[in-house]
Amino acid sequence: MKLTLITPALVAVLGLALASSSIQAQTTAAAPAATAPAKAKKAKTPYSGSITAVSADSITVQGAKTLTLAIAPTTTYKGGKTITDFAVGDKVTGSYTKDAAGALTAASVHKKVAKAAATPAAQ
Repeated sequence: MKLTLITPALVAVLGLALASSSIQAQTTAAAPAATAPAKAKKAKTPYSGSITAVSADSITVQGAKTLTLAIAPTTTYKGGKTITDFAVGDKVTGSYTKDAAGALTAASVHKKVAKAAATPAAQ
């Protein structure tokens, strides 16, 4: 008699366990939530040369090739606080980005500082 009561109870528990595992499998197999695409960083290309023209919104640098770079609010400077602190003839380095339309924008403008000539040591 005891055996006949235990068997249906075990079958019922096993049935519930199998049913709950199939429900969990269905709910966890849902497609992952879409994530926002990562913002692509623009590749920065280095440049070096002398300024041949400068204005409030662009700079022209003669180096290995002549580059006319737009000045953006995000452009950073070293050797000056704004583009107006730079002049024709200044030696500069920096980097720029190129957009899909081919427009070049200065990412940074760094004024090269002439190294002071070494003075001979006093004897």
